[in-house]
Amino acid sequence: MEKEGYVSLFIGNLSSFEELENYVMQSYTEDGNLVNSEFGKDFNIEYYDDDFREVEFHNEPSRDLRVILKSFSYDEKIIPEFIGICGEHLDQEANSVILLYNFDYDGNVKESKQFRFLGTLQYK
Repeated sequence: MEKEGYVSLFIGNLSSFEELENYVMQSYTEDGNLVNSEFGKDFNIEYYDDDFREVEFHNEPSRDLRVILKSFSYDEKIIPEFIGICGEHLDQEANSVILLYNFDYDGNVKESKQFRFLGTLQYK
């Protein structure tokens, strides 16, 4: 759910940046009704604001959260905080990252076929 000052982190593995973009892309019908993204469907998220979403695809998968989260908005804050939640090294490699800012995901779905929810924290 939308909540000012919170960020939710999802990691996974896809084959390309284009596949990642398609996975998170929301669209609208001619009548203006939202067509949820595959990501939204997988994690039972009815809506998220695309203006507060960041995604990144890394050519080289990594287990290191410092590498995975480098260059995201507020990285100086969120990297040490997520390391505190998840540890510095993950138990699986990831090449795709989704961050939803101003969003406090409740974690009702922890994993999908390709992604895993790692946690939510306050970033400001």
